[in-house]
Amino acid sequence: MVNVLNACPFNLKDGKERILWEITPRCNMNCKHCLFYMGNGKKCSDEITMEQAFEIIDNIKKDKSIKAIWISGGEPLLRKDIVEICKYIKEAGIKPSISTNGVLLTEELIEKLYNAGVEYMHLSIDGATAQTHNNLRGVPQAFEILMDKMELLKTFPINVGASFMVTEESIDEIDGVLEIAKSKNLNVISFYLVAELGRGAINFKKEKFELAKKLYEKINSIDRNRYPGLKIEMFRANRSNLDDNDIIQECKGYNFFNITYDGNLGGCPWLMKSEHAFTVRKFIK
Repeated sequence: MVNVLNACPFNLKDGKERILWEITPRCNMNCKHCLFYMGNGKKCSDEITMEQAFEIIDNIKKDKSIKAIWISGGEPLLRKDIVEICKYIKEAGIKPSISTNGVLLTEELIEKLYNAGVEYMHLSIDGATAQTHNNLRGVPQAFEILMDKMELLKTFPINVGASFMVTEESIDEIDGVLEIAKSKNLNVISFYLVAELGRGAINFKKEKFELAKKLYEKINSIDRNRYPGLKIEMFRANRSNLDDNDIIQECKGYNFFNITYDGNLGGCPWLMKSEHAFTVRKFIK
């Protein structure tokens, strides 16, 4: 059985605290389910500078319990200073990891990121077929590009995981996605139920309990022996996904904090439009 209680990547049990950092709102894709979409790759005037990013890292390292920073976006590789930021995080004694769609990955960039301390990258796969993945990603050839980038990453000593945002359109492709994860030597595959946040609130009506139940049953029916070395996770849905049912444990997002592209410090981004949302303060001057 898959343990859904601890599937959130920010709910750590090893005593090490982790931060999610949405370092840019810019993206080079057009995903139907994006939680944070704000732009089309163009420069955002509120996006922090590299110097301000360094200031944030200096503040973070004062808390000795922070051991890892998960960098996301938008698409973090759109930042020309992403290698320098990762290197600064490493020099602060904190491990940087990156969540990316992979489009901009090259052999040269992967090597630079690895040397800057990145030992884990998290990609996104939204279907086992090009038709499903490309339709949800809003970019032609996105699936083919992703397969090539996953193959490229196999040549580096970097742990690679992937997330699968489950919708009515893609739920029957779980087995196919697992086979891809196996063939690409992924370490982790995480399944998420699409949420009514960001563009997801526009393109998807409220996910019903039956879809969550179907996902739960599919994940728990997986023959784990077919996928040795692959950690299979299911992200804990929040209350908006499941109405008043508790087949999947509710997460209120209180286990970690989030830094936004403009330097704000707040709670879980999955809850930023819920009654649990909060912004504590500006992290930079």
